[in-house]
Amino acid sequence: MKNLVIFSTFLVLWGCNQTKQSPSESAAEDTPVTEKFTVVDPFSDTNLVDNIKLYDLDNNPIDLRTFAGKKIFLNFWATWCKPCIMEMPSIERAQQLLEEEDYIFLLASDEPVGRIKRFQATRDFELKLIRVESAFPDIGILSLPTTLIIDQQGRIVMNQIGALEWDAPEVIQKLRSLSM
Repeated sequence: MKNLVIFSTFLVLWGCNQTKQSPSESAAEDTPVTEKFTVVDPFSDTNLVDNIKLYDLDNNPIDLRTFAGKKIFLNFWATWCKPCIMEMPSIERAQQLLEEEDYIFLLASDEPVGRIKRFQATRDFELKLIRVESAFPDIGILSLPTTLIIDQQGRIVMNQIGALEWDAPEVIQKLRSLSM
């Protein structure tokens, strides 16, 4: 068990130390941008949408099922994670670009509410910051940032591990095309 905790901590810290790549930088590495969107579902043995416990910063529960019929952009982040913070402005711009697309944007941290509120007070983001009850490794999040796109039927249709320029035209196009 101790080795699992050490390994999980390593993966989270390693992911947080990764630098953000724009889609054009990814393409420059001879990797087509579309490969970035390969659906990977690490939660195939669980039903994350039904089992995750989310709360707003006033400790009111958030049930993802209430968003049935909408697409959910669920980003897992931490106040200490530099790539997480660096991608937030592009998430906010993507939120604005997709406001007519039935997307709900939620950014979940497993940190205490007080820490999230202090972080929010020092930033000028119009993002819905929320809290997840379980520690990230307990729900399969082993690297930060991690973003899940959940379709209108509650299926995970995209799993992005690492930061991304969410407002890049090709990313916006991909988000618009996911499960209509």
